[in-house]
Amino acid sequence: MRFKKLSEFNFSDFAPSYDASKVFYARIDPDIYSSDELLKSLYYILWFPGYFGFNWNALHDCLGDFGWISCRKVVLVHESLPKLPEMELKIYLEVLRDSVLNWSNKEEHEFEVFFRSVDRSEVARILGDWNLRDGGT
Repeated sequence: MRFKKLSEFNFSDFAPSYDASKVFYARIDPDIYSSDELLKSLYYILWFPGYFGFNWNALHDCLGDFGWISCRKVVLVHESLPKLPEMELKIYLEVLRDSVLNWSNKEEHEFEVFFRSVDRSEVARILGDWNLRDGGT
């Protein structure tokens, strides 16, 4: 019997729906073309604190805290991959992956990240994750 390894990310053809009173739901604008735009968007949609530094390290720090969000579950949905240079996109995906893993063993919050199903192979290629590319083994 074969089991599929679940990746840190969720891939779906449809945006998930949740009870807004129980889940903090944020959607990334599909028309993001720079890391500056992405970081500004994340600052607003995830209600980052005023001290957010608008860089990858600051993103990592804020995604590892969520102390200002009262809902236990935080969901970040991408309608498409941000249109960033590949190296910047890789950094972004690594920060997201590390943040999901960081929250996986904690009680205070649960962090889920969604991408479209059609983006699965591109995310896998960028991260070099063959289990993710193949849908698991």
